[in-house]
Amino acid sequence: MLEGLDQNGLGPGGGPGGPITGDGFRQWSDRMRDVEDLLTDPQLRSEAARIRDRVRGAREEFKRHSKEPDPKQLQQMVADPIRELRDRVAEEVRRRESPDSLVPIDRDPVPPRYAEGVRRYYERIGSGR
Repeated sequence: MLEGLDQNGLGPGGGPGGPITGDGFRQWSDRMRDVEDLLTDPQLRSEAARIRDRVRGAREEFKRHSKEPDPKQLQQMVADPIRELRDRVAEEVRRRESPDSLVPIDRDPVPPRYAEGVRRYYERIGSGR
């Protein structure tokens, strides 16, 4: 359900400008609410709600001041958290689908600024280098 995200992790916007500055906010918000409803883990559910609230706030600011949001700020406030949520949901799905898998159960998520380094580390370990 979190697939189909654009390069900023915001998903289809239904028109130019995406869900914040375009016409697609209602559709995007409804999809995020659907994601929330499907999640059983309270932490994941509340993170999805926080992301939706951030986008709503950014849209309200845009409508109030007619000033487009700062892309770097959106990256930190919305895109990075939604990617992390997507990864955590995928991990949870893998864990539930295959109880014998090696997906960690109690692992805290990797902070976004370290995610790339951790990914490279595990690739090196897996390749035997």
